[in-house]
Amino acid sequence: MDTLAASPADLTDTLLAVLREALAVPDIDLDSGFYALGGDSLTAVKVVGAARARGIPLTLRDLMVHQTPRAILGSSSLRAVPTATAEADLAAALPPLTAQDLALVPEGVQELLPASALQTGMLYLCQTSGDPRLYHTLEGWEVCAPFDEDVFRGAVAALGRRYAALRTSFDLGNFSAPAQLIWEEADITVTVDRARTPVQARELVDDWCENRAGLPFDWMIAPLLRCHVVTEPDSFHVVLACHHAVLDGWSLSRLTVDLMVLYWAASAGREARLPAVSRQPQRDFLINEYVAASSSGAAAHWLAQVEDAVPLFDGPRPGTVANVEGRHVLALGSALVTAMRSTARILSVSVKAIALAAHARALGTWSGRERDIVTGVVFPTRPETAGADLAVGLFLNTLPVRFTTVDDTWTGLARAAAAAEQEGAQHAAYPQALLVEQLGRPAFDVSFNFMDFRAYEELDRADSARGRGRWVKGKLSFPFCVNVDITGEEGQIRVSHDASLVPSEAVRRYADLLRQALTSLVAHPVSPAAEYLRTISEAAR
Repeated sequence: MDTLAASPADLTDTLLAVLREALAVPDIDLDSGFYALGGDSLTAVKVVGAARARGIPLTLRDLMVHQTPRAILGSSSLRAVPTATAEADLAAALPPLTAQDLALVPEGVQELLPASALQTGMLYLCQTSGDPRLYHTLEGWEVCAPFDEDVFRGAVAALGRRYAALRTSFDLGNFSAPAQLIWEEADITVTVDRARTPVQARELVDDWCENRAGLPFDWMIAPLLRCHVVTEPDSFHVVLACHHAVLDGWSLSRLTVDLMVLYWAASAGREARLPAVSRQPQRDFLINEYVAASSSGAAAHWLAQVEDAVPLFDGPRPGTVANVEGRHVLALGSALVTAMRSTARILSVSVKAIALAAHARALGTWSGRERDIVTGVVFPTRPETAGADLAVGLFLNTLPVRFTTVDDTWTGLARAAAAAEQEGAQHAAYPQALLVEQLGRPAFDVSFNFMDFRAYEELDRADSARGRGRWVKGKLSFPFCVNVDITGEEGQIRVSHDASLVPSEAVRRYADLLRQALTSLVAHPVSPAAEYLRTISEAAR
């Protein structure tokens, strides 16, 4: 469809159809708000990609700022869209490989791409820290059915063929720039232990994670993923170990779902019905990062978030990496998770904005500050490409957000968090390393990540494929890492920290304050956040 030539009725019908399909809500009209209907960042990527594939040049900013179909279709930004020629010029912005690079490509490599700045930074820290677990992630779950080893190995092999990220290795020294190599084939190792009892199964899972997972990965050899299974008579436990440089948290959840879909289909003797995937989102992300790195507007935006900011605590010594071994987990019950979703809909913000607002207020109370709270926030960086919501890889970036004050109502804080999301989204591909280079110090000492693992709902809807006891653990380089995770109707607060910099008792207090902040926000959204939380905090003493 030629967007500029299409009639307003055609555009309206197409956009409404895209939204109804992505949100699985049949009754959407011109004044329906995206977040009020339960939209989130990943659904936004899906909407934008689908709209662009159907000829509507929608952007993430259009969707996040305008929200309703009527406002989106009436916005000037939708009419002032880059032409096909401009988009081609943008694609040409990525530096080409040299003839010498191409001559060095090993046999068996399907594609050679630059490594992203984030990937390069992760690998550099892994190399210099000497920490075998840094930026390695482990995820596990139990499947409530007997184990068929041959079928499972076949499913894992099919997963490797499906996703280029599982056939990727890195070379930081032999090419003109750090590179990622996508191989035609890469065999994912699958090992199996057999247990007689649940206790023995748990012991074998823990032993593999601690002693036999083979960490660290040699990132010059694909794949950067391993799989281990511990069987019981009527169930089995699966553990995936991967390097964070090839997979982000949502991608890992996507792999979990696809692996089990492949396994159950093969067990039933039928072909799995999975949507087609493309490597184009990875290429588009690299282009976006390269363009953002050259953007004075992006640099100015992020520098403004951290200029003159005072750290919340003393970080690691220069030249060292935080040893993030401490862990604290706090459950968020189904009633609170449901209330978070409801409040987000009422305020027309994302659930992430609700969690981020509570985090900022909890940090203010925890640190004794009311102004200039700076926290790292994980931004999604999936490109505005059809199918990007299904892509598996590393599509995120952690960048600073400043709350000029946390002395506001809960609604005010939630809307400030939503505004920070909207403003930051257009610059989210800017390499954090460039910001650190300009500052001469880390840009923040606390990081915040929100994850709504909706991919798991695809498994939970099928009784035969039901899993339980899902868990994830990993080690980042930020000294104080806050995660708010939602899976279905339940949630949790996960805090990882360097105990030499942030004592365990202080972390427990922060986690309690965050849960209290979430509870207060959803119960009294128009109340002053500082006064209500301070009352709770004083009563707890």
